[in-house]
Amino acid sequence: MIRRAQAAEDFAFCADVCSVVHPDNPVTGDLFAARSTGAFLLHEAGGYALVDTSSIPGTAFAMVRVRPEARGAGIGAAVFEAAAAEARTLGLGRMYGRVAGGDDESLGFVERRGFRETGRDLTVMLEVRAADGEVADGIVELGDEHLRGAYEVAAECLPEMALPQVAAISPYDEWIRREGELSPVAFVALDGAEVVGYARLYTFSDKRLENGLTAVRLSHRRRGLAIALKRAQIAWAAEHGYTEILTSTVAGNDAMRGVNERLGYRLFSEEIVVEGPVP
Repeated sequence: MIRRAQAAEDFAFCADVCSVVHPDNPVTGDLFAARSTGAFLLHEAGGYALVDTSSIPGTAFAMVRVRPEARGAGIGAAVFEAAAAEARTLGLGRMYGRVAGGDDESLGFVERRGFRETGRDLTVMLEVRAADGEVADGIVELGDEHLRGAYEVAAECLPEMALPQVAAISPYDEWIRREGELSPVAFVALDGAEVVGYARLYTFSDKRLENGLTAVRLSHRRRGLAIALKRAQIAWAAEHGYTEILTSTVAGNDAMRGVNERLGYRLFSEEIVVEGPVP
């Protein structure tokens, strides 16, 4: 009854479930297929799980979603067990995921399985208008010559992106592969020839983009580089006909939340981050 998604219709099925559960943030099967670095495990009665390695050492990222009208029939339990089995296959002893704020039913589901809240992720959205943003001096599109420097910036900054969990960057070749998936553009901030800041955009739909990691070296903070990087992204989005940009930050990342607020991002949704042992 549970099988791994492989065909286009399998990913479309999972995307439909996700879009019903999150109607304000619909996704497509093509998007899921393109991001299928992990395993999509679908239950044909109306649910699925996504399991992938994460930036948290020893921990899998797991998403369990069930259509509201199909809940209470054991579908969630079945795909959760399949997700746990997949995590064990990956040699990982813990899983983390997100539950929508206010969804007490789903929160109770994971708490009964040993998961506990570790933090909150806040998703904010910017409405992009024509001619918004600008590319300041020292901000350029990422080129091959910047890749190693961008990686070093990301490696320095990534541990603070998932607080209180501590993230760690993947090996360089894997990072290059994953960072480039569904990403039309990235920008770097330069101090001379040195890369001191890095920010990437991901495609979410034909009108919506998603901010990836925005990182600035500790030595170059409080100079406006994070805002400059994001303004360059906004300019690129406006030029290419996008009308929305989403971004998520941990609730405790006050500095980046302040950057987003100054740029006009407004609260879109709140999610509870949960973590627990692989049973």
